[in-house]
Order: sequence, then C-alpha cells, then structure tokens
Amino acid sequence: MLKDVKGPDIATAALIIVDMQNDFVHENGGFAHEAREHPEAQIDIPFLMGTIPNVARLADAFRDARRPVLYITHVLKPDYSDAAFPYWRATKGSTENNRTFIVEGTWGAKVIDELTPQAGEHVVVKKGFGGFANTRLDTILRNMGVTTCVVTGVTTCVCVSTTIRGGVENNYRMIIVKDAVAEVNRQDHEAELRTMQRIFADVKSSDDVIAMLKDLR
Repeated sequence: MLKDVKGPDIATAALIIVDMQNDFVHENGGFAHEAREHPEAQIDIPFLMGTIPNVARLADAFRDARRPVLYITHVLKPDYSDAAFPYWRATKGSTENNRTFIVEGTWGAKVIDELTPQAGEHVVVKKGFGGFANTRLDTILRNMGVTTCVVTGVTTCVCVSTTIRGGVENNYRMIIVKDAVAEVNRQDHEAELRTMQRIFADVKSSDDVIAMLKDLR
C-alpha cells in the first residue's frame, strides 16, 4: 500500500502556458480566419481570447512568487514535414486559402504580445499535441525541482489535455486552471474539465491558484 503520497504542491510548482500563439488566440490569427470563413464550425474566438487576461495574471503571480513560467508552442516547418499530428485534417482551411498556420518564422507562430516570455524563461517547441512528447520539457522541470504543473492555454480538449496526461505519465501532480484554458466550444470544454477532475488533475480557478501562491510570500 502506498503511503505519504502527496498531491499538488504550489511551493514546487511551475506555470505551463500552452499554445498562446497568434494563430490560436488573436483576432487576426488562423483560428479567427477559420471562424469567419466557416461559421458552421462554430469556433468560439471570444472564448479562446478570453483566456489571455487570466493567463497574464497567473504569469505575473508566479513571477512574483519566484516560481518558473514555461511556454509550450506548436511550431512547424512550412511543408509540415515535422508535424506529429494529423495536420491534413487540422490545417485544411488554411491550405485551401494559401494561408500559413503555426509555421516557424511567421507572426502566427509567435506567442501573443500580451504574454511575451521574459528573459530566462523557457519556450519549449512541440511538434504534436502534447508538451511532454519528444520535447525537453521533462528535463527542464526536473532540473528546476518542479513536481507540480499548473497548466493554462488552449485548447482544453487537445493540447492542454494531452500535456496534462503526459505530465501524469511522468509522475507530475497537475492542476488545470479552468478560467485560463478554453476550447473551440464551451460544451466540450466543460466536459473535458469533468474528465480532468475525475482522473488527471485538480481543477482550480485563477483566483484559487493566485491565493495559493500568496501563501509562499
């Protein structure tokens, strides 16, 4: 029988910011273009963009508490030859309109201005959905003594969820911040939060996490 198993520990936590890039959460990014050109897809751009203020608040709070802030970005070659996901499905709208999507060196692949990484903060590039798969994220976190990951970003059901599941498989304690993550529709977002709470992560609000960080000061 396991003894002394600990849950999330904010004193050894890092903030993980997933895919807060122009193509995902900017009004002129790839997702926004897709939403305007294909309204039948019902992509909720205001919901996705609504994560920005709370992610920014959390980043400031982690920095004030002297805890690490790390960025995960999805960045690919122009021909998608390094993509580790079914890009032929996800990028159909972009390729039809001769528009790039999360391509290296483009504006769309950059982290949005409101969340620009600060000097010394790690930006981990991934080629698929999960932040832990074939990246240096696990190495960085272990070198920093991190045991708990507080996860924010987009989208709840895809890259955020896959990153959390990967973290669990690497024995990290996971927290998902429910008002600092979003999906293309709110129904799927709420369903995924229930799955996270049931098995993979503690579900907290940004206010909850900021209050936890204040106890470290």
